[in-house]
Amino acid sequence: MSFTQPEVKRPLAGKVALVTGAARPRSIGRATALQLARDGADVACLDIARPYPDAPVHGTASRDDLADLAQELSAHGAKVATAEADVADEGEVERAVARVSEELGTVTLVANIAGGSGPGFGLGPLLDVPAAEFRRVLDVNVVGTWLVSKACARRMMAAGEPGRICNVSSQAGKRAFPFLGAYCTAKAGVILLTQTLAAELGPSRISVNAVCPGTVDTDLINKDAMFESIMGGPEGLASFVQREIPLGRLQTAEEIAAAICWLLSDDARGVTGEALNVSAGQTMV
Repeated sequence: MSFTQPEVKRPLAGKVALVTGAARPRSIGRATALQLARDGADVACLDIARPYPDAPVHGTASRDDLADLAQELSAHGAKVATAEADVADEGEVERAVARVSEELGTVTLVANIAGGSGPGFGLGPLLDVPAAEFRRVLDVNVVGTWLVSKACARRMMAAGEPGRICNVSSQAGKRAFPFLGAYCTAKAGVILLTQTLAAELGPSRISVNAVCPGTVDTDLINKDAMFESIMGGPEGLASFVQREIPLGRLQTAEEIAAAICWLLSDDARGVTGEALNVSAGQTMV
């Protein structure tokens, strides 16, 4: 008796995807890039891949992280292109998208994940946040999402290709969190940006959605000073999880990536303009 191996589903075979904020280990961006590759897509990885000179403790990926990710993706059979770019810089974004499009073809799947908050990135009481930090949080989270979406959508439209864009907002875009006011403001902006793009790009067969993660088990939680200062270390975090999250645990980056990849797949072809909570029940609005 002979047995045949089950066919591996690769629902995104033949697609070209771009992921921003892709390179940092234990991140939503990296998990999403890997899931897209497993699903058969070729993947362009865009990351700043350098520290912010005036906010050195704010966690970012390195060039080595970006190179390591490219190797991992290649092992899944994906064609890979990498680009170092600050998503808040229009020139850097345009050059990056142009280069990866030349290498891989027209990007039709976009995961806008670059963003965040933390020390030097708008963390603290709103009355004390420096104006430059507040603007940077808006620039990276909102302006960056717009710039990358614009660069990719224009190319989809020029090529006559349908496409899908998924932006990462946050539960903080739907409810207030003290000391994260700049981040809350920015992520609320991402939701309205998503809905407006969905309305404008729908006639071009481009869907635009957002996911709103809750509290995710990444290095932002376990290593960065942001949550050490807000939550009071491991004991404070454990208490927070049991008190605030109905499922009683942090989420994984892979769980958020699964939602993103679903919204980028044909299974979500009837969905646009949505802001999908993926928060383990922490936020239900």
